[in-house]
Amino acid sequence: MGSYLRLELTRGLRNPMGLVMTTFFPLGIYLVFTRVLSVTPPGVDDFAAYAMVSMATYGAMGSALFIGGAIALERSKGWLAQLAITPLPAHGYVTAKLVSGAIMVLPSIVVVLAGGALLSGVRLPLGTWPLLVVLIWAGVLPFAALGTAFGYAIQGQAANLAMMIVYFLLTILGGLWLPVEAMPAGMRAVAELSPAYAAGSLGWRALDGLAPSGTSLAVLAAWTALFAALALWRYRRAL
Repeated sequence: MGSYLRLELTRGLRNPMGLVMTTFFPLGIYLVFTRVLSVTPPGVDDFAAYAMVSMATYGAMGSALFIGGAIALERSKGWLAQLAITPLPAHGYVTAKLVSGAIMVLPSIVVVLAGGALLSGVRLPLGTWPLLVVLIWAGVLPFAALGTAFGYAIQGQAANLAMMIVYFLLTILGGLWLPVEAMPAGMRAVAELSPAYAAGSLGWRALDGLAPSGTSLAVLAAWTALFAALALWRYRRAL
């Protein structure tokens, strides 16, 4: 499995389009928000820091979700059938995908946080920066499970299209582009139960020196369990 994991990491680093879309595209949006538009939504005191966490979470979500795109493409090309005749066990394939996906999430987080510090003048206590990396990374793990479920449920480019739609909807609903404080009351109530909002709230609270809320942790745990169960079910049906 170690050899296959190295192969997955090498393939990920050799995919410039994927790195741009999940790393530099969120940074570009962030700089538009903070350096071009310079708007401060209601209920947000330090928008540069708030948007930094939002866009780092947004990019990491995309990296995690699009694990499924690789799985779907490999299924359509018969790659899984080829792996089935190798010593690599089926669970080793899934584990390597999830581990490589988790590692590939980190550049999108680090690049946006660096953009906040170097280009938008965000100033935080020294210990907050590594804490944000850990919290944002942990917050998007449910999306790796969701992406895996998509990969085993839908084949080929249709999986990427489905994930793009889900990605966009979760981003909007989770308050990553528009703070939930600016949403109507009914929509805000739904948004606060979404996995994207729960993931973002880990970093937003850290900006104020607060620990993650019990509600956010419970929401993330529930969505993770649901997506993991869905991924396992689809994986077994795909065998």
